[in-house]
Amino acid sequence: MKGIVEAVAGVVERLSLSSAEKKRLEKELTDAVVEYERLRVEQQGTVVRCEVEGNWLQRSWRPLVMLAFAAVVLAGMFVDLPMLEDSSRFWDLLEIGLGGYIVGRFKLRK
Repeated sequence: MKGIVEAVAGVVERLSLSSAEKKRLEKELTDAVVEYERLRVEQQGTVVRCEVEGNWLQRSWRPLVMLAFAAVVLAGMFVDLPMLEDSSRFWDLLEIGLGGYIVGRFKLRK
């Protein structure tokens, strides 16, 4: 955000206005940028709060699916499961699940 404010200040300096008008315009533009950022952060917080306030199943379905995948892999260590062969699409599904789970968790924390 600091870069945006500096860019705005540079544009205002190049204008042919009195110094009082330049300062007023710079302050108004800076206030508008700060307000926009505040609203953006507030909206992101609202989305995160809505996801957290859901019921238990809404919050837990990703971990439950990944636990089910882990149970299948663990069972495959003791029993020969055709689902776990190298040519099976199960591994693609597991890869997509892990990628979505990890990326989704990272985006929520960021």
